[in-house]
Amino acid sequence: MKLKSRTPGLFIVAAALLIAAMFGTASAGSATSKRVNMAVFLCSAANTYCAANLQGAQDAAKKFGNVKLTVFDAQFDPLKQKNQLRDALISGKFNAWLIDADDGNVLAPEIKSAIKKGIEVACVLVPCGPNVALPKVQIPGLVAQIGIGFKANGMALGQLTVKACANRNPCNVFWLVGNPQLPLDKVRTEGLYAVLKQHSNIKVVAVQPGGYSDTQGLTATQNVLQAHPDLNVIVSSGDQMIAGAQRAVAAAGKTDIALIGLGCTFEAKALILAGKQYACAVYLPRTEARVAAGYLIQDVRGAHITNKTVDPIQYSPIGSLGTNSNIAKFTPEFHS
Repeated sequence: MKLKSRTPGLFIVAAALLIAAMFGTASAGSATSKRVNMAVFLCSAANTYCAANLQGAQDAAKKFGNVKLTVFDAQFDPLKQKNQLRDALISGKFNAWLIDADDGNVLAPEIKSAIKKGIEVACVLVPCGPNVALPKVQIPGLVAQIGIGFKANGMALGQLTVKACANRNPCNVFWLVGNPQLPLDKVRTEGLYAVLKQHSNIKVVAVQPGGYSDTQGLTATQNVLQAHPDLNVIVSSGDQMIAGAQRAVAAAGKTDIALIGLGCTFEAKALILAGKQYACAVYLPRTEARVAAGYLIQDVRGAHITNKTVDPIQYSPIGSLGTNSNIAKFTPEFHS
């Protein structure tokens, strides 16, 4: 009788141990699946680059699970974005911020306040902090700064221009810049010129803004071609402007002008493969946001990642330069 009475007891003890083990595992699992409420601050939801950033955040949310994304659209207004960060901070709804900054310096006070409150913050492309030319973590406690440096980006455009000008002397170049007043385009221009000035055969004969628009790129190129019909290279800080430039060049019957863009978009890849665009400098907006969002999610769940600077070019199978010799291996991440 005693043996029979003890047998259920043994089963009860074993069951209790099993349940405890199960609850222990669930408790540990709850830390790794903690709810992440992430605010995604886009410089402009209408911009294709920013839209690709959002796709990257969505990729990370899907991978890790139990992540809610709330999107804020600054519409290229730094002060509006600053107010959005301030409102998000006051709301207390978010434990993670992913910032695609219009002006990283303007946002610095709100970012510092968020970090003090325990919010995990990461920035993509434009550095968050006072120096737009420094693609590194500038605010202590920032989880990550992920983006290609604007000077390095300009230098990549310079390297492609040197290649296009290799057998031309003089080589007349048109710098079709998005907006020469933007700090990031000023830094890009510094990088471009730092490379070009080393080559005496290269002459920048015109600089015109293209407004990051194919229509403005078309108009600017038409105007420059009238003044400089002997143009050899058009290099731009945006593939969308090169798309417009390509139409202007074709309409003018020019077949020997090398077109160099920025981004290596879907359209740029097609133009390069068709022999209508010479090259492009690589950008990876979806990748940079996916990596940044992934760090944020892991940090909210206890990973303790901080002050991480990442150059997304390491994820490119072709490095930073896209040409007809390697562009087939590259998968674009956004449209012009």
